[in-house]
Amino acid sequence: MKPARIDDRALPPLFDIGPLWTILWGRRLLVLAITGAALLLAVLYLAVTSPSYTATASMLIDPRDARGTNFNNVLPGIGSDSAAIASQVFVIESQDLLGTVFESQKLRDDPEFSSRGLISRITSLFGGSGSQDAAFRRFQKAVSVEREGLTYVINVSFTSQSPEKAARIANAIVDRYKASLAGERETANDDVNSLLNDRIKGLQKDVSDAERAVEDFKSQHRIVDPNDGGTLQSQLDQLTTQLIAAQGDADKAKDRYNQALAAGTSAAGLAKLSEILSSNAAANLRDDYNQRATELANLETMYGPRHPAIGRLRSELDRINRLMAGEAMRIRQQLKANYDLAVQNAGKLQDKLDSLRQQSQDSSLAQVQLRQLDSRAQAARTVLDDFLKRAQETSQLQGVQTSEARTISAAAPPLQPTWPKPTLLLPVSVFLGLMAGCGLALTLGPVRRPEDAPLGPLQEAPQAVEPGKDGAQARSRSQPAPADFGEYCLPGVAGGTALANIKAMRKSLFETGNEALSLAVLRLMRQILERLSDHPKPFVLLVSSMQSSAEARLAGAMVGIGLQRAEQNVLVVEVGDLPHRAGYGSGMFIDGASGLRTVVAGRAAGQDPLSRDRNGLRGILAEAGNAFDFVLVVAPSFSEEDWDPELFAKADLTLLALNLSEKASDAAGLIERHLGAGQLEHSATLLIAQESVQPGKTTMQGVPSKAGDWRRGAIARS
Repeated sequence: MKPARIDDRALPPLFDIGPLWTILWGRRLLVLAITGAALLLAVLYLAVTSPSYTATASMLIDPRDARGTNFNNVLPGIGSDSAAIASQVFVIESQDLLGTVFESQKLRDDPEFSSRGLISRITSLFGGSGSQDAAFRRFQKAVSVEREGLTYVINVSFTSQSPEKAARIANAIVDRYKASLAGERETANDDVNSLLNDRIKGLQKDVSDAERAVEDFKSQHRIVDPNDGGTLQSQLDQLTTQLIAAQGDADKAKDRYNQALAAGTSAAGLAKLSEILSSNAAANLRDDYNQRATELANLETMYGPRHPAIGRLRSELDRINRLMAGEAMRIRQQLKANYDLAVQNAGKLQDKLDSLRQQSQDSSLAQVQLRQLDSRAQAARTVLDDFLKRAQETSQLQGVQTSEARTISAAAPPLQPTWPKPTLLLPVSVFLGLMAGCGLALTLGPVRRPEDAPLGPLQEAPQAVEPGKDGAQARSRSQPAPADFGEYCLPGVAGGTALANIKAMRKSLFETGNEALSLAVLRLMRQILERLSDHPKPFVLLVSSMQSSAEARLAGAMVGIGLQRAEQNVLVVEVGDLPHRAGYGSGMFIDGASGLRTVVAGRAAGQDPLSRDRNGLRGILAEAGNAFDFVLVVAPSFSEEDWDPELFAKADLTLLALNLSEKASDAAGLIERHLGAGQLEHSATLLIAQESVQPGKTTMQGVPSKAGDWRRGAIARS
C-alpha cells in the first residue's frame, strides 16, 4: 500500500485546549481546594521538621607517586584509571571505616542517632541489639560520598542537626581514610619484611649447599680452579708451548752438531767451531798456531829449512795441531750431548702432553656436570642477592612513604540548613497540588447539567427499549456507540439522481474556492486510517446506511475520491440490485460520475441470475489482493432485501451514512441486533447532508459546523 499523503498543516490539531480549559474552569473550585491542601501540608511539614545541616570535606586522590628514592614501593599507588578512583568511594563508605569513626567519635550514645522508637524499645526488652545497629544505620544514612564528575576529587558530606557536629564528623571520616591509606602501606612493609627475612634464611642454606656441591665435585674429579692455572686446558696449553720450544732447541742443537762435523780439525775448522760454541781454549790455540806459523815462515826465509830453530818450531806446530784436534773433538762431543738432551726433553714433553690430552677427553662429562652445578650455585646466589637487596630497601622505606590522598577543602560548619527549604517546598507543593487538581478535574470530566444530553463516539448513550421488541426489558440500558466521523454538507443537483449528485460533489472537491470541503474530506481520511489495523493489502471498507442507499453511495464516492487524492489504489464494489448499472456487465469499468474503478457485484438489471455467483464479493477480493490498496464496498441498506451479514464480517471498517433524521444511537442498536456488539468496535457513523443547487452553479458548502446546526434541528424535531 502506498503511504497516504495527507498534509498535516491542513488537518485539525490533535490536541484542542478549548475543551480542556472548559473542564478545568468548570471544576476550578476542586483544583483550588487541592492546591490549597498541598500548600497547607507543606507549611505543616516546615513547622514540624527540624533543620538539618550538611558539611562537606573535599580531598584529592593524587595519582602521582612521590618518590624520595629509586626504591620500588611495596604497595603501589591507587592508580590513575577511573575505576580505581571510583572504588575509593566504596572504601570510604565501607562499614569498617565508618564503624571506626562511629566509635572514635562516641556517637553510640548521641541522642541524634541513639534515639529509640517504639519498635526498638520493644526489641531491647527481649535482649536484642537492634538499637545499636539502628544507631549505626542512621549514622550511615547521614554520610554521603560522591566523586566530583570524572576528576580525582572526592567529596565527603555528613548531615546532622548540628552544623559543628556535621563538620567535625566529615573531617574525621577524611582523616580516618587518609590514616588507613598510610597504615596499609606500613602494614604491607612489615609483612613483606617478615616474609623476606624468613625466605632469606632458606636461600642462604640453598646457596651454601650448592657451593659445597661444586667444591666436592672438583675435588672428586681433581678439577683445579681456573684462576689458579691448574685446569687441564691450561696445562695442555703450557705443555704445548714447552714442547714447541723443546723441539726448536733440539733442531738448533742438531744443526750445530752437523756444522761441527763438517768443520774438521784444522785451524780454519777450529775457527768455525769457536763460532758455533764459544771456547777460550780454541781461541788461544788458534792464536799460538798463527804465531808459530808466522815465526816458522820468517826463519825459513832467513836461515833455510835446515836450521835447528826451524825444526823446533815445526815440533811446536805439530803439538799445537794435536791440541786443536782434541779441542775440536771435545766441542763436537759437547754439541752432540746438547742435541741428545734437547731430543730427550722434547720426548718427555710429548709424552706428558699425550697423557693430559687423554685425561681431558676422560673428564668431558665431569666438566658438563661441573657447569650444571656451578650454574645452580650462581642462580641461588643471584636470587639471594635480590632478596637481600629488596629486604634492605623495604626496611629503609618504613615511615618515608607519602599518602595519595590529601585534603584540599576541610569541612566547615554550614551557615544555612540544607533541609527543609521553604523557597523550594512551597512552590513545588503549589505546582504539585495544581497538577493533581487538574488531573482529577480532567478525570471527572465536565460538570454535567440537567439539560445536557451528551452523544459522541465511545460514550455510553442511554436508550429506552420498547417492550416486546427483540425481547428487551422495559427499562433503559447503556450501550457503546460507533465512532463519530463528523457531519458533512455535500453539494447536489436539485431533483437529480445519485450519479448526478456524485458528479456535483466531485466537481466541488476539485474546484478552486471549495477548500473547506476538501479539508473536511482530508480529516475524514485521517480518521479512517487511524481506525485501521495494519495487515497485508487490501483494506476493505464497507459503506452502508440504515434506510436508503442514496446516502451510502454519496458517502462511498466521497471516501473513494478522498483515498484516491491520498494516492491510494481504490476499487469500488457496488453490491445489490442496481438498475442504474444496467448494461455495464460484470467487468471493471471507470465510473463516469466518481472517476473511480468500479465493479458491480450482484444482479444488475437485465443480467442472468446466475451471474450473482460469478461476480461474488469473495472472488473480487481475491483478485484485488495485489492490485489495490483499498476495496470500498457500497452495500445495500439494512432495510433492503439484498443485505447480507457476511459483507460486514469481511470489512476492516464499516461506515454507516446517516441523514438528518437518523441518530447515531439508532445505528448502534441496529448494528448490535443484526451483527452483535463486537462489530461496534469496527464501525463508525458520518452524517451526510445535501444542499441542492441549480445545475451549472457551484457551492461553497461542506463545512461540518453548518451540517451540525441541521442535525441539532433534526434532533429537536424528533
